[in-house]
Amino acid sequence: MTSGNGSNGGQAAAAVRDPETDKARLRSIHASLTAGDIASAGKLAEDALADGIDHPMVLSFVAGRREAEGRFEESLDLLRRAKAAAPEATGIINAIGLCLLWLGRNAEAVAEFDAALAIDPNFAPAHANRGTGLVALARLVEGRRSYEAALALDPANLVALNGVAALALRRGDPAEARRLAEQVIERQPNYHEALTTLAGADLAEGRFGKAEARLRLVLAGEHLPPLDRAIALGTLGDALDAQGRFHEAFEAWDECNRIRRAHFAPLFGEGTGTLAAVRELTGAIAGRRVAGTWGRDHGGPAKRHVFLVGFPRSGATLIEQVLGGHPEIVTLSERECLIDSARQYLADAEDIARLCEAEDEELDPWRAAYWRRVGQDGVDPAGRVFVDKNPFNTFKLPLIARLFPEARIIIARRDPRDTVLSCLRSRFPISDPVYQMLTPENAAGLFAATMELVETVEKSFGLFIEPCRIEQVVADFEGEMRAVCTMLGIDWRPELADFAAHVGERGVATPRAAQLAEGLNAKSIGRWRNYAGEMAGILPILEPWVQRFGYA
Repeated sequence: MTSGNGSNGGQAAAAVRDPETDKARLRSIHASLTAGDIASAGKLAEDALADGIDHPMVLSFVAGRREAEGRFEESLDLLRRAKAAAPEATGIINAIGLCLLWLGRNAEAVAEFDAALAIDPNFAPAHANRGTGLVALARLVEGRRSYEAALALDPANLVALNGVAALALRRGDPAEARRLAEQVIERQPNYHEALTTLAGADLAEGRFGKAEARLRLVLAGEHLPPLDRAIALGTLGDALDAQGRFHEAFEAWDECNRIRRAHFAPLFGEGTGTLAAVRELTGAIAGRRVAGTWGRDHGGPAKRHVFLVGFPRSGATLIEQVLGGHPEIVTLSERECLIDSARQYLADAEDIARLCEAEDEELDPWRAAYWRRVGQDGVDPAGRVFVDKNPFNTFKLPLIARLFPEARIIIARRDPRDTVLSCLRSRFPISDPVYQMLTPENAAGLFAATMELVETVEKSFGLFIEPCRIEQVVADFEGEMRAVCTMLGIDWRPELADFAAHVGERGVATPRAAQLAEGLNAKSIGRWRNYAGEMAGILPILEPWVQRFGYA
């Protein structure tokens, strides 16, 4: 007779279990799996776990069931218990990495795949999944190498094959993306990730109806994981937008964002959040006057130091790609090189006060930490103009002002309405700022709060920020980029206009990299007007900045 408390009953059963009986139960689970009777195997495994049989096979199988139910934290806990029991089991370590990917904890996931490969360098699934994690971290060139390593070991690895196809699409090569994705479909006709990649190729080639049909087939499939459903919906929105069906497109993007928001709520839904943090940061420095420390040697190796910032989807990537073609410039894209000092000085109002009041020499270790991370990312800025491009460094302008008072700051600027619309339709890798932008109200609110922060930092720190208006770059490319080159103290070069030809080789991280490969065009300028009705509720939030930036 068992206890009324399931947990205590399980512990009691575990205390009196017969080892031979346990082995027999494990053999029954294995036999059911071998026979393809997944339902029976699942029931047997659940019962075994409830009775305290912490065998790696039981733990990992039940973890898979929890993952299929969307209970990722529970799945991760079970997998970690399985790893503790079998620390050399690469399959279990790989499963932990996959679970972390689903949770949006991409750096941790890559570390698990690295651990699996340290045990077995020829384990192709870990190479493929590592590629997915690296792509999510905007390390696209490294991600492609991991995919290629997987394919060298196992040419039939569908994760890697579709990963390379998706990267081809991102760099503006839809023909190559189609060729590779079709190889995936030949092996597994209902592989929804490859169908979505093919739909992206259809879109790039102007086959909008075909893309829509393919995506609706994906969305009609059973057991489609929530994040894959979100990606398909977002791409469907793009297909509907291309057909002029704007209300339907906005609904698809909105549903995509709702799914992502629900999925990542356990990770980002609690706590302060970026929007509240930016407002707190602005309030903490408003009215302060922080003396600059120009003229002191701050120890940087670069000939000139440039931070390229701007709200996401404002055009910073375009500017970076242009400047990256200059022989005197080296760029670094989307890396968190300020993370050490940000943790130290941007956590709350008290930390910000310490930043404002710190003696300049106290900040030298944080400057060294920044340059150390730059080097770890494979960039040697010695003797060159170094451009650190990261839109989210806009939130870190107070740090930049204190650590690097002589750095040039370029802020990409675009019509706020086009900027926020583009954020709402983009599928950025998840982070706290991205989570904030998954509703129209929060995206507009974060934009307004960020612009308020920029103006406050300019006043409080005497920071000189040079705006670069993307609409002007499109209208007068040479004139605008000549002005930027002059500001940076370098000569204009006509070959900078050829930036589109090099997008693929540079591993551009933006979700809209394929657009850069097309070169300059005005297709996205004023696109918000197609969605004026859908955006009516947030236009008043953006209107002050529309007026202030001259877009009225």
